Amino acid sequence: MTATFVRGHYQSPIGLLEVRGSEMGILSIKYTEEEHPEAGIHDCLQECMDQLHAYFTKKDHIFHSLPLLLNATDFQKEVWDEVGKIQPGQQKTYGQIAKTIGNPHAVRAVGTALKTNPLLLVIPCHRVVPQNHGIGNYAGGNWRKEWLLEHETSNS
Repeated sequence: MTATFVRGHYQSPIGLLEVRGSEMGILSIKYTEEEHPEAGIHDCLQECMDQLHAYFTKKDHIFHSLPLLLNATDFQKEVWDEVGKIQPGQQKTYGQIAKTIGNPHAVRAVGTALKTNPLLLVIPCHRVVPQNHGIGNYAGGNWRKEWLLEHETSNS
């Protein structure tokens, strides 16, 4: 059985998000600059859209029970799983993630895994910061990372 992937858009306070998925699960959540005419409200994306709305309106929402389609290496999955455990309002460093997964010298590899994160917000890579606790580099733009961290800490 071949999956038919569809896309939908969610207008967030930090820009337009494109959600892609199928009946099998959510493939990606990414920032986008343009809406695609074939995007719409698809039943298979509705739960994800509802949870995005909850995140942006409740501030402390934790994504749960979304079927995810992860096309990744074992290392990426291990990093993403660990990052998924970071609660809203908390932050960890790349080094802490590397140490927790049992590979303390893989700090750069952790950063690379997070750079390829296809599920923004669900895998909260914005909660990972450099050792000096600055912002670091965020694929969606540092202003978005700052907004997300402020959004999560303002109600913690």
